[in-house]
Amino acid sequence: MPMEPLRFRAAAPLGVRRSLVASEQALAQRVQFVLETRPGTLPWRPAFGCDLAKLVGEPATDHNLALARFHVERAVGRWLAEVTVLRCDISIKMLNDPNDRPRAPTAEAALVALGTHAELIVHLELQTPDGPARVSAAVVP
Repeated sequence: MPMEPLRFRAAAPLGVRRSLVASEQALAQRVQFVLETRPGTLPWRPAFGCDLAKLVGEPATDHNLALARFHVERAVGRWLAEVTVLRCDISIKMLNDPNDRPRAPTAEAALVALGTHAELIVHLELQTPDGPARVSAAVVP
């Protein structure tokens, strides 16, 4: 008895795929994901991510900010191949509240004053297939 060929019915309608999220918002989410992922944390793609962890504990010198900019530009360029980084600005935002310093013990207040709790603010100007886009992301390395 000959076997009949298997027939599959699509579980979802075929056609133009519409994003549930606006394209700039989706791009911002993708950039944030790349910047927040440390290489080696995804077992199926160990090289994926941005290697900002090397800068943890380092002083916020011009050299280290330039190094952070290099890592960001390289990671975004590698993992979001459809975009081109036109400009990358990085700044530091202190996460501590200056009003908390007087209440903290002297040693802790000194560490906070040195900037032990900070995040990087990344501002990117990108060229996408849909045109230019601006994306900002806050990253705690």
